[in-house]
Amino acid sequence: MPMPTRHALRLAPLTLALALAGCANLPGGSTFSVKTGELPPPPTGRQWPDAERDARNQRAAQMGLVSMPDMQAYLNGLLGRIKEAAGVPDWPGRVYITALPALDAQSTGAGNIYLSIGWLQSAESEDEIVAILSHEFGHVYLDYHQLESANATTDQVATLAAVGVALAQKAGSAAGWSPVDSVIASYTLGKDVLIPAWSRQQEENADRFGATVSLRLGYSYTQGFKAFLERQATWEADNATLQEASRKRMVEQVKQAAAQDTRKQAAAKGNTIAPLTEMQASLSAGMAGAGEDLRNGLDDFWKKLTVSHPSTEARLTSLTAQVTPLMAGKPRPAATTAPWDKARAQRRSAATLKNYQAVNAAQQALQAQDFAQARKLAAQGASGPTAQHALPLLTLSLAQGESGKPGARASALLDRNLQSEGDRAWQIYVLRANTLLGAGQRGPATTVMNQGFDYFKDAALAWPEAIRFYGQADSWDRARKLAQECGSRFPTHASACSKAAQSPAEQAEAKRRGEQKAQSLVDKLFKK
Repeated sequence: MPMPTRHALRLAPLTLALALAGCANLPGGSTFSVKTGELPPPPTGRQWPDAERDARNQRAAQMGLVSMPDMQAYLNGLLGRIKEAAGVPDWPGRVYITALPALDAQSTGAGNIYLSIGWLQSAESEDEIVAILSHEFGHVYLDYHQLESANATTDQVATLAAVGVALAQKAGSAAGWSPVDSVIASYTLGKDVLIPAWSRQQEENADRFGATVSLRLGYSYTQGFKAFLERQATWEADNATLQEASRKRMVEQVKQAAAQDTRKQAAAKGNTIAPLTEMQASLSAGMAGAGEDLRNGLDDFWKKLTVSHPSTEARLTSLTAQVTPLMAGKPRPAATTAPWDKARAQRRSAATLKNYQAVNAAQQALQAQDFAQARKLAAQGASGPTAQHALPLLTLSLAQGESGKPGARASALLDRNLQSEGDRAWQIYVLRANTLLGAGQRGPATTVMNQGFDYFKDAALAWPEAIRFYGQADSWDRARKLAQECGSRFPTHASACSKAAQSPAEQAEAKRRGEQKAQSLVDKLFKK
């Protein structure tokens, strides 16, 4: 194992103090652990966010939600059985399907579970689907979302004050550095130290909860949780290979750009500098675009010093060790495949799954610049039950132009999504409005944005994009007023809304100050 750098050693006492101060405040306590085969009592005094508003907020993310009524009825039936087995049949929340091809699932504090269409295309049994749903419901049952809320609303300022003071002492003489920056920096570092450590316990506890419920319902561990985690691990490994190749290309580009920029600045001052180390270059480049709060740069630097999310293989090993004694001497149930096969074979559900596979193939054809094939596949994707879905229509619109860029005819396709009450997606409104604005059609662009924002006004994720649009199309004064309203209604999105309301001049000034602070912090961190 390599020895830690002196920069890590400088910050190690802060990490230890932070961990000791923060553990006691975590939900369930720092040593809280679910035992497989037993269910802890549900947390009391729950405050449930509005589930419908939560779903609309999710529709404002990425390409919205996929309407699959028959499949959703089936999945919600399974979720109902999970709630019954957990002893909380009346808890709120439903299952929704996202357009992501990845093996992705998440739950929210409102009790909703969002399952990707990628899982519906990949899972092979009801046992596996119940494993995914029961794991996600474990996060809801154990009330882990309160930690996210606490971080977003209070920033754990008291817990992280010591880190802020230490950073202020190290960077206090840096030009433009303020006490506010110290607090922001302490929050950023603290969140990255605390949350990964807690996420390990979160994921393992949710696994144990889910396995307990799954076994109580009579499902196979081998065909359920084991298959679920093995499939996820395989997907993560394959995806990691692609991501690593992209990351290496990006890091090299960033490193070269940072080094070139730094040398240009030095040459302008008549100075000469030694070659930058890889960490110095990537840190400087990452922080250069981070803005006033230095968040991106600090995140990039701190991830070099802290642990990452636990591996799926480790979760599987840990869970199997706990489940094996519970299955000793008992018959192993066979996989429950008939209900799952029937649910996927239902006419509308089967057509939807097939069409989204065609959309994925069309996107690959677009990347290969095979527009004829992309148009053929995308046309299939945007037909039948998915004729008004956001992702198929967006893919078809991109395939219409020779260069893969949406033209007038292609953009009109997107209106089909906006005209469908159950399928409209916020990102389509944003794309349509900005395309019209870029073409000089401010009136029609504003009309489209007004319609979309009226519909998605209760979705926090919609506000930053709307604010940015109104700043460009109307006035930055209006954008700033909207940002204030956003901060009042959605405190967790106040920073994003405030940044969206910055005029080009303000963005340039923020970038200049960010670069100045970045260089000051780099000088401090790497001072010999």
